[in-house]
Amino acid sequence: MKPSLELFDSPLITLSLGEFAMPVPRRGHLENLAGSGAASEGLEIHQRVQRRRAKADPGYRCEVAVSREFTAQQYRFLVKGRLDGIFPGNPPHIEEIKTTFNIHELARRLNADPEHPYCLQLKSYGYFHWLEHGVIPELSFHLVSTRNGKSQEVRVELDLAAYEHWLERRLESLVLEAVQAERCLARRRKLAATLVFPFAAARPGQRELIDCVEQGLAQKMPQLLQAPTGLGKTVGVLYLVLKEALGRGQQAIYVTPKNSQHGVAEDAVERFRGAGAALKSLTITAKHKICFKDEPLCHPELCEFARDYYEKLERAGLVAILARKKKLKSRHFRALGEEHQVCPFELQLAALPEADLVICDYNYVFAPRSALGRVTALNVGQRGKPSLIIDEAHNLPSRAMDYYSPQLSAQLLESWREGLGALPRPFGNRGVELLEGCLETIAQCRAGEGSRARAIQPPVRAFADQEARIAQVLSRYLESTLEIGQGDPLLALARSWSEFTGTLELVRDAANQEFSTTFHPGAGGILKITCCDAGELLAGCYAGFEQVIGFSATLKPFDYYARLSGLDPGKVLTEEFQSPFPPERRKLLIIPQVSTRYSERERNYGKITDALERMVALKRGNYFAFFPSFSFLERVAQLFRAPQGFQVRSQERKMSAARVEALLEELRDPGAATVVFAVQGGSFSEGIDYQGDMAIGAFVVGPPLPNYDLERELMREYYQRRFGLGFEYAYAIPAMAKAVQAAGRVIRSETDRGIIVLMDGRFLEPGFSSAMPVDWYEDQASELVSAGILKDIADFWDGCAETGVVPAGPELSAVSEGTPP
Repeated sequence: MKPSLELFDSPLITLSLGEFAMPVPRRGHLENLAGSGAASEGLEIHQRVQRRRAKADPGYRCEVAVSREFTAQQYRFLVKGRLDGIFPGNPPHIEEIKTTFNIHELARRLNADPEHPYCLQLKSYGYFHWLEHGVIPELSFHLVSTRNGKSQEVRVELDLAAYEHWLERRLESLVLEAVQAERCLARRRKLAATLVFPFAAARPGQRELIDCVEQGLAQKMPQLLQAPTGLGKTVGVLYLVLKEALGRGQQAIYVTPKNSQHGVAEDAVERFRGAGAALKSLTITAKHKICFKDEPLCHPELCEFARDYYEKLERAGLVAILARKKKLKSRHFRALGEEHQVCPFELQLAALPEADLVICDYNYVFAPRSALGRVTALNVGQRGKPSLIIDEAHNLPSRAMDYYSPQLSAQLLESWREGLGALPRPFGNRGVELLEGCLETIAQCRAGEGSRARAIQPPVRAFADQEARIAQVLSRYLESTLEIGQGDPLLALARSWSEFTGTLELVRDAANQEFSTTFHPGAGGILKITCCDAGELLAGCYAGFEQVIGFSATLKPFDYYARLSGLDPGKVLTEEFQSPFPPERRKLLIIPQVSTRYSERERNYGKITDALERMVALKRGNYFAFFPSFSFLERVAQLFRAPQGFQVRSQERKMSAARVEALLEELRDPGAATVVFAVQGGSFSEGIDYQGDMAIGAFVVGPPLPNYDLERELMREYYQRRFGLGFEYAYAIPAMAKAVQAAGRVIRSETDRGIIVLMDGRFLEPGFSSAMPVDWYEDQASELVSAGILKDIADFWDGCAETGVVPAGPELSAVSEGTPP
């Protein structure tokens, strides 16, 4: 069947050869395991083979772009690819290079399945060549092991009749996909035309925010918006972004730093549905949370939900079932997964193309090897790309740096020794041998004696060689009949080592100043890679999006967040919005005579405790005291004596979600009077709305500066070299983001009222006060210092409609830092 050259006015749909070369119907298993070699390693092998081929044969050509257009019914499909290499001859010879850990297993599969995607890809190259030149070329795979560099050739025959039979079926399936894509396009355009703002009128400030978003969309500029909670920024941003993206037939991706924060976007979607919008939303749950197995290993031999996944998906028509639902959350995928024995996580990705709004964690856009990156859909009339909304965008720089800041601890590796030794033969002995090899590789980084941490140049090759040894054993281990349980020591060793070695690939170039590698000699040795700036790595992530909007209550200074989020400060639209609530409902004060500096803490614990006791006593209700660290919290908690009628609760280290919710339930009691000791940057200081009287006061005890250590100092040096703002970027701005977030827990709606007290003189310094919201003071932060703190707070409560003010005790004076409060 040769392609028709008719229907030039019909829709042209472009797809890659990888998307095109699929069996019909699609079949096979899910197989996502570490150990097959990093992408950069595969690229290096490709280039090495191609250089060798070119040197041996001057007529050899590599990376040859090819394309072919096919028509089916009313559609035209343009298939584009790039073949690895072609040798001249009669007939010519086309070669595809594939890298894998186990070349013999891949060779077996290629020989056994003529419609394996790799085979169809290679045959398509051959078929395209035949169509153009009338000659059927020789075809072969050159398989190269990432484990040991060995290679194997696999010949493939192009049977024209068999290929054209597959091609006919494939075009038929693409027509069905195209018809569905056109229906989705029409539905989204209709939805965009009828989407209305879900409230009778915008709140004060919300109208201005909507106008700002509209301006950014029109100018096609990325945006960073700072707006306090209560302005309605989620609904305001979603309204225009959805309307614009749906009008182009595209979807919007809404990312949050944590799964627990998905509810804000879900609530906003319900508002739109309540106003008549038939929006389809999909909330993606993290793999480890939704997986049915103890260990999320996608392998047909280890997981029945991965086995024959694509056949089950096709047979039960699960994609069509999911497409009919308006709201998809984890319970839907779990139910279908159990019923049809398919992976619930992969079902989420199968449902993604039909969703108008996808709500997910930062990982799915910004982490290395993002799951969304492997989801494709036909573009039939859709314009541009999806739009991206980044919630709590102040978290993105640090979160992205964490992606590329792994560490290896000899002590942690040693903790797996007993478990490795207990594995059945021969894996027990091999596991212990691997452990010894890992410890020896870490020891190579010691570079002399001494107890001080230091920056090093790690032996990258030694780490890569050890990873290859681990992968070899792991491959055999996973193919065995052994049952693999939760916390398997060999899997834990492989994952930790692979994550660290993969990041080393990014830092092997000594000129790459965004990274530092340090060695700490204690406890057998700790190796740390620290990413100081993930901006360049994030910048590439935005290429897949038409519009990018990040918003948060803390995005100042904008240059800092733009740069470290991978955006050009000169090409970003920024705007700050003030609180929409009357300022008289909030009392904001700074107590500068309290110091939380590390060297001065011991003599300030009593001052802080006394100040908290006397301020809380002025009015019954719920208060939060937010501290820089758990150790600080615990010292003050030991001294604190709650006023009569008050209870004291403290955030715990590694507090479970159930314990957090139980404490929040206590605060919802209308009669509660509780002082909650919590940490800045923790679960109680971000992402939770304390509605009504759940919190009438927040005491922010000092800016929570990051730990002063070698890694943080190397970051300061990098920021000073790069931006001339070492201390601000490394310490002050990250601390203020947490402090302002904690302070923002009090005023959450137009009926809330409360006090916010910042306790430390450093809040008055420009490096810190410049990160405060614009409506905290008029000209300078010193306006927030009071000569009569208790009187000011008591007058504030007296001026409120509330009752129950307790008479003030002895006055808190702001005369000097040395005066006890």
